[in-house]
Amino acid sequence: MSSIGSKEAKGVLSQLIQRAEGGETIRITKYGRDAVVIISAERYERLARNLMEGN
Repeated sequence: MSSIGSKEAKGVLSQLIQRAEGGETIRITKYGRDAVVIISAERYERLARNLMEGN
């Protein structure tokens, strides 16, 4: 999992999206703390479905 600060992420958002679409998980930090994680929509749907099914 890659990690990047929120200020830096602003300038490279398109690249981060492409990387997430390629299967990478990207953690964005704010003030040195985890803030959000970017994953592909496909992966999100799979995780959400598994949670709803109790897997």
